[in-house]
Amino acid sequence: MNRKIFLSVLAALTGLTIYSSCTKVDTTDLGNELIPAVDNVKTFETVLDVQTDNFLYPDSTRVDGSSLHALGIISDDPEFGSTDARIYSNFSPATYGTSPFAVKDSVVIDSIVLSLSFGGFYGDSNAIQRYEVYQIDPATNNFKDSLYRVDEPDFAVLPGVLGSRDVDFKILNDSVLYRNGKDTVRTINELRIKLDTAFGRQFVNFDTAVQYKNDSAFKTYFKGLAIKTNSGASANKTGLAYFSLTNTTNTKLTFYTRVTNNGVIDTTTQAFAYNSGTQANLITRQAAHGYKQYLENGNPVDDKVYIQSSPGSYATVKVLGLDTFAQVNRVIHRAELIIEQIPSQLDNIYTTPPLMFIDAKTATGDSTLTIRNDYIPNSQTGSYDIATLGGNYLNKKYVFTLSRYLQSVVTKKQPYYLLRIYAPLYTDPYYQDANAVSKAWPTFVYVNSPVANGRLVAGGGSHPTQKMRVRIIYSKI
Repeated sequence: MNRKIFLSVLAALTGLTIYSSCTKVDTTDLGNELIPAVDNVKTFETVLDVQTDNFLYPDSTRVDGSSLHALGIISDDPEFGSTDARIYSNFSPATYGTSPFAVKDSVVIDSIVLSLSFGGFYGDSNAIQRYEVYQIDPATNNFKDSLYRVDEPDFAVLPGVLGSRDVDFKILNDSVLYRNGKDTVRTINELRIKLDTAFGRQFVNFDTAVQYKNDSAFKTYFKGLAIKTNSGASANKTGLAYFSLTNTTNTKLTFYTRVTNNGVIDTTTQAFAYNSGTQANLITRQAAHGYKQYLENGNPVDDKVYIQSSPGSYATVKVLGLDTFAQVNRVIHRAELIIEQIPSQLDNIYTTPPLMFIDAKTATGDSTLTIRNDYIPNSQTGSYDIATLGGNYLNKKYVFTLSRYLQSVVTKKQPYYLLRIYAPLYTDPYYQDANAVSKAWPTFVYVNSPVANGRLVAGGGSHPTQKMRVRIIYSKI
């Protein structure tokens, strides 16, 4: 039978049979205060089937300087494939017009340390990876922005590793003791990588009238540093670590020097930091295993859903039988999309996103809209009322509220669209108000942080035991 004809027949049969699945609910189950709770309201429950399909998310995600940056390699997640995250960042002096190195002709560089403020990890705490530091090629003209996409091509670096360290993820949050001039300093959550002192001579030799004249002049001669993972030299490529660029207490490029001033030798330190300058967090994903199979199977009725956080994937959800349900006037007390996690390989290590998001795709597929009435934005924070919309991970499930949305379809005959579920760092759908009028919203919707954190294998609409579904509690009018 032609697939399209088969699916149409299946949808029709589903619509005809939803009444046989309606059962009276013994206790009144009124969701989201749609009507006041009263005694003796006869409520019923029905479950509508859904049809699910897997897609790559056309990811234009940009990690800004204030967000945690991912660094490391997951060489082979047995469900999703590989991930490789690199950090590129500029480090600049605190002031310009003078040299940070007093009496520069006598400066002796004892050591140079790149330190990064640790902010957590994703994956295996037993990961051990070799981080390497390179200088970004000053001749490159394409590293001058602060909001690069995660899929931007790698920036050119000068040959030769400036410094490296084998990093044990388990001890990244341990305290670190080191000498800072004449003082002994103890810090926590700080990764320190020693760099070649020869690299530092350029900063001593820079001229106050040229390189140190101002910020733009400095960045012309020193673009910044690239921090990457050496895959071949890493003992355990099973996780990503996260670092903050804006925590300048722990993230900085520090020069430990000695100078001779009037015949007196003194030890000094000079710190260059990221000051809302040029940076990028580039992340490469390679789909494999079940994830790749479901993305490429050409089947619009997937029994499993693979959701990978940004940069990742999404799934479409088509509710079946809704047209038939909407033919009779009802008051919907509660409607929810239920997504159940199913067991997957290493899901104790590669854990689920803490939050998922839902929106709707227009009929043409070229725009997405917020869930009418159930999505309540907060323009001050760039967030939304999660308690109303749902999407938290709890008891191996994600549940989204569709009560007011489906009520508008049933009573106002407002349009219903194909749903989309995903776990972005942030997203930017059009906002649709209670009158089904759509408009651009002035802020992004921030969902998950940090980037590339979380993945989920869930039952799709045709899963034999843990199918995705829409549960509706309603009463008849």
